Amino acid sequence: MDHYQCPICKVDLQPNPRYPNYVCTTCADRATDKEGRKLKFSNIDVSGGYVARFGDTNEAYHSHTCYIDGLECHADEARFGGIVIEKI
Repeated sequence: MDHYQCPICKVDLQPNPRYPNYVCTTCADRATDKEGRKLKFSNIDVSGGYVARFGDTNEAYHSHTCYIDGLECHADEARFGGIVIEKI
């Protein structure tokens, strides 16, 4: 696999066999819940872990499912830290 594009906006990205459907950071920044509330994702602390919060209230969002431009995606902790969002 020499060529890869974000499955949402089609921008060229580096292929990543571990995350074959990952979205670019521009698209990831538009993630919302099903009702359209903005979401923020991060690691729990420097050792990793996954946490999602609503952008307007900072309250916990207890799901890995998010939506970008109406498309269902899955957010989770990336290997070696960070967050990865993949289109389902």
